[in-house]
Amino acid sequence: MKETSVSRNIKNFRDQKGWSQQQLADELNRSRGTISKWETDKETPNMEALIQLSSIFDVSIDYLVGHHHQQEAYVKEFNRLYQLQKTDDELLEVVDYLKQNPKFKKSLHMYTKLNVKYQKTIEKNFRSLVEDLS
Repeated sequence: MKETSVSRNIKNFRDQKGWSQQQLADELNRSRGTISKWETDKETPNMEALIQLSSIFDVSIDYLVGHHHQQEAYVKEFNRLYQLQKTDDELLEVVDYLKQNPKFKKSLHMYTKLNVKYQKTIEKNFRSLVEDLS
């Protein structure tokens, strides 16, 4: 089953807080099994749960369910600046990931400040690591 934005976002935001499924369940006064079902797309949170989740994670309900208008605006601007002809869905996913993972975003920003030699070394190591994990 293909993972939806809401299921992926719940898991990502929970992971960002360093919480287990049980800890999130306790925050929401729900069972761990319910959290698991949300994260695996076996169930979708109802409106009350979405409101609670958006409050706990400090994001809008739109963002939580995958309506990332701001990211789409970033991608459109990027496409305009670099004269790309169509929306780059992979870029949209990267922007989404960076928004959800501020530590990685900070590291990536630091990477852009390095000289080219160090950047190439990091890219080579990163590709190798990703290939090993795939």
